[in-house]
Amino acid sequence: MKLFRIIIILLFIIIEKNIAQTNDETNFETPSGIGFSNQTDYSFDIKDRSETFESWTNLDYSKGIFSAGLRLEIFQPNDPDPSIHRGKLYYADVAFKYLSVDLSKLNYGLKLTVGNYYELFGRGMVLKSYEDRNIRVDNNLIGLKLEAYYDDLFITALSGTAANSQNIREDIIQAIDISYLGINFLRPGFSYAVNIPQDQNLGKTSLTSFRLEPSIWNFDFYFEFGAKQNQKIKEQFLSKNEIIVGKGFYAGSSFYIGQLSISAEYKLYDNFSFTSSDQTISYNTPPALRKEYTYLLLNRHPSPLNANNEKGFQVELNYSFDDQTNFQTTYGITNSLNKNSYYQRINRLNIPSQLQFKEFFLQANRIWDEGFNSTFAFGYSEELSSSTKNITPIIENKFYFDDINTIKVVLEHQHTTNTLTNEKYFSNVLALEYLRSPSFNVILLTEMQTKERDNGKLVRKFWSFIEFGYKIFSNTDLSLLIGSRQAGNICIGGVCRFEPEFRGVELKILTRI
Repeated sequence: MKLFRIIIILLFIIIEKNIAQTNDETNFETPSGIGFSNQTDYSFDIKDRSETFESWTNLDYSKGIFSAGLRLEIFQPNDPDPSIHRGKLYYADVAFKYLSVDLSKLNYGLKLTVGNYYELFGRGMVLKSYEDRNIRVDNNLIGLKLEAYYDDLFITALSGTAANSQNIREDIIQAIDISYLGINFLRPGFSYAVNIPQDQNLGKTSLTSFRLEPSIWNFDFYFEFGAKQNQKIKEQFLSKNEIIVGKGFYAGSSFYIGQLSISAEYKLYDNFSFTSSDQTISYNTPPALRKEYTYLLLNRHPSPLNANNEKGFQVELNYSFDDQTNFQTTYGITNSLNKNSYYQRINRLNIPSQLQFKEFFLQANRIWDEGFNSTFAFGYSEELSSSTKNITPIIENKFYFDDINTIKVVLEHQHTTNTLTNEKYFSNVLALEYLRSPSFNVILLTEMQTKERDNGKLVRKFWSFIEFGYKIFSNTDLSLLIGSRQAGNICIGGVCRFEPEFRGVELKILTRI
């Protein structure tokens, strides 16, 4: 297996370089309608003597009204979580394949897809079937999807099944989404999805939602209310006169005028998760209302979304003083629900509402001259899941020597307090990056963590790595990392994956043709 993975990596590098050279030297083009992409990741941890190999190869073809594609997957994940590796410890298969027929005209159209597909209804309140390789999410459906439109009326209907933690497709999900864009000050929509388990004793679970997306002057709004139903749960835990077993509400608005823009969001998710019968597949991912940062330490203490038990808000303001200076600030709070919620009543709990997550972020950017600009940032967060409070100041400077050569220096400091033990510790990150646009960059990053769990006994830990990035013509991005990384969660859209500590070598190749 090890020799096989090395051969695959070298083969992709040789093929991609030759294709890129052919494109550059002879203006060669791939046959019309053909698309190709490959992502290959390989890592070797010298401490655990463990290696990871992952490869995704997509091949798509379209001609006239027909299109088809497939994805070959070869990988050995290093994550012990079965919901991530799904039983594919050593795995090679054509895991994604589809065939589509598109009968679209100017004012009306019809598209039919058979095989694997992804789909998003609205903001993901009822259905969000997607792939994100950074957090190892892939809840694609296999079955049938029909998309139709007539003028401003759009309809999507589907029936399919997703792979559970053992890579077995058992439950069937059926869904429909209808939206009408002809009334600009309303733009209504309706979504419905039902999960049909193999075990009929569990009962069907369905989600129904109504949404409005009005735009008025410089205001854009989004409102969506959803209800969850399951007859078996209602009979067992709730009174007979109740209709639903869970609810979800999301509201978002944005306002812009001149150099000022403001966005505000509110959420309430009460027993609103929509999963397979074995709880290993999430069909919906409502808006999390967590800010995603580009800085390392600000992402060190993320809070995962709990679509069953949270409510909160987030407000963000952006203002540009002039062409050289802009300002951004974000404030958000997430609390758990009280004892009257569906979640606590169904689970026989009696817990008062608690603060789950609080964050405050402030950032200012200043362009001093053509060759130098700075970013000053400050973050504060409180997180119940890790019992921490974090204060994080950051400074970033960019030096532009010309149109090609740039140096970036980032210094991050974080003071963390454990609210249970009152332990305090510090983390520092220094990142130096040289960029020679557009082909080459190198990053040197060092992190130090200082703890004093026992008085007078100071313990410092270090992690450092160097990463090289190189673009092979315009088709392939290659990166090589050597060194060590601190353990931590990777969160995108409120969905998190734990990344263990790493010490070793990591190679990534991404090709798009």
